[in-house]
Amino acid sequence: MMGENGGRLPVFQIKPMLAVAGRPFDSPDFIYEVKWDGYRCLAYLDRKTVLQSRNLLDITPAFPELAGLYHRVGMQPAVLDGEIVVPGEKGRPSFSRLQARGRLADPLKIRQAALQTPAVFVAFDLLYCRGENIMPQPLHWRKGLLQEAVQPGDNLVISSFIETHGTTFFAACARQGLEGVMAKAKESPYLPGRRSSHWRKIRHIRQGEFIIVGYEPGTGGRRLGALILGTYRQGRLAYRGKVGTGFDREEEQMLLGELKKLKEVPPPFGEPVPGLTRPRWVEPRLVCTVEYLEQTPDGRLRHPSYRGLRWDKEPGE
Repeated sequence: MMGENGGRLPVFQIKPMLAVAGRPFDSPDFIYEVKWDGYRCLAYLDRKTVLQSRNLLDITPAFPELAGLYHRVGMQPAVLDGEIVVPGEKGRPSFSRLQARGRLADPLKIRQAALQTPAVFVAFDLLYCRGENIMPQPLHWRKGLLQEAVQPGDNLVISSFIETHGTTFFAACARQGLEGVMAKAKESPYLPGRRSSHWRKIRHIRQGEFIIVGYEPGTGGRRLGALILGTYRQGRLAYRGKVGTGFDREEEQMLLGELKKLKEVPPPFGEPVPGLTRPRWVEPRLVCTVEYLEQTPDGRLRHPSYRGLRWDKEPGE
């Protein structure tokens, strides 16, 4: 994209800056904003709009309702960093609705979905302004320029933030059912493609107990690929997803030892479960604790992580 000043925006060359995991904290050197549950996106704006995913794909055709973003942003040529979200109940971002949008390929269905479940671009950083690379500038300076450049509208908002009081802000976001908080150092430059402690993602994690109904064998150096999880609903087992993280080699050996003691059984669910690799089904006798981000509308766990067996729990509890 060639700007009016002759500068060329590096379309599909900027990888977004990434954050490290963290816990709630307070600091006058950081700002705190909502961690939006959507698709990370860079918006290249120069008399038209081009949307780039975090893995450098052109996702502009998937969100036709965002084509007019460039009308609401001054100081072009410009590049915004942000998140594409689809509001759900009570205005909270709904990742399941967004995923449904992202799976569409038919142009007619995409246009219909844009009217029925429109997406919003939440801008939280400005990387290029008037064709100039401002990524080396400190975050607080870029935030100020972002406020000047963007005129919010139905499909474009600026992510608000607070200073210093990260712990209180995290608790408020958790009460609202939001994904979590991003903490960002005020003086930090934008480091494209790098994961830096200048930015910290603090997720609101949920926890529950689930029945181990089977497992997937591992590959390579791993003997256990994932545990297959279920819970009882009206007396029948329902699939809740699978978890393949959170156990080290020692825990992996212990789990396999316990699973081998159980009798193999037919698939426990009423219908086939897609996405499983060579599943081995066992008696539903073991219960484990799993941390997860949220549940999808059909009860599947998002971003699950194993936390241990519950020897004190019975599957029917």
